[in-house]
Amino acid sequence: MLDFTLPPLSSYLRNSTVAPSEGLSATTTPRFAYIPLLLNPVEEKQLQHYDNNNTRAASPPTLMDTLAFELPPHKRKRCQDADPGAHDRSPASRPICNVHGCSKLVTREGVCTSHGGRYFCIVAGCPKQRLKKGLCFAHGGVSYCKVPGCDKTRQKRGLCKTHGGVAYCKVDGCTNASNSKGLCRDHGGIKYCRTEGCQNLMLREGLCRLHGGFEYCKSPYCSRIAIEGGHCRTHTISPNS
Repeated sequence: MLDFTLPPLSSYLRNSTVAPSEGLSATTTPRFAYIPLLLNPVEEKQLQHYDNNNTRAASPPTLMDTLAFELPPHKRKRCQDADPGAHDRSPASRPICNVHGCSKLVTREGVCTSHGGRYFCIVAGCPKQRLKKGLCFAHGGVSYCKVPGCDKTRQKRGLCKTHGGVAYCKVDGCTNASNSKGLCRDHGGIKYCRTEGCQNLMLREGLCRLHGGFEYCKSPYCSRIAIEGGHCRTHTISPNS
């Protein structure tokens, strides 16, 4: 193993001071310290301790563990066991989560949703998952019923369930919501996978998702199901564009 040393971390901090955050005094202003393969906000007193007691480069995982409390919420939630190496591939040629032993599909930054690969609300300090326009439910990332004074979320045609934003089964006397062809689940508005013994819902060509009844979006690193032209709803290209 090669033996090498790094210059003091404080030498990387010129012109890098940021405005003090709430709850911190000017003497403990967070700074961004350059560390090979890692960028973490730390306090100046921690940098001084590092320069005085460390002459050899610490490995990124060890340093990440010691500074984890300084990271923003969405980075603290991200699993620290993810391997930054090459992706494994699923049978459908989709990237697999980098966390050892996980076979779920990658959604963001090399990991699946269970290990932190979510998209979070763009409101500063909010750790909730975003829904629409970069916002979570609490910050307006949802559409509401268009009836004046109604604060319920809309379901269909811009209306909530109370105001008719749902289609009901066309069988006389049935009040269940329709699933397909105007029929509810009880009256044949749903179909199951044709694979023997499988009770999953059919998605495509008589098969469920587990048995290959779907197609992934063709956009790179997108794990959504294609709905039109080989692309998901987000990446569907409008014919007029």
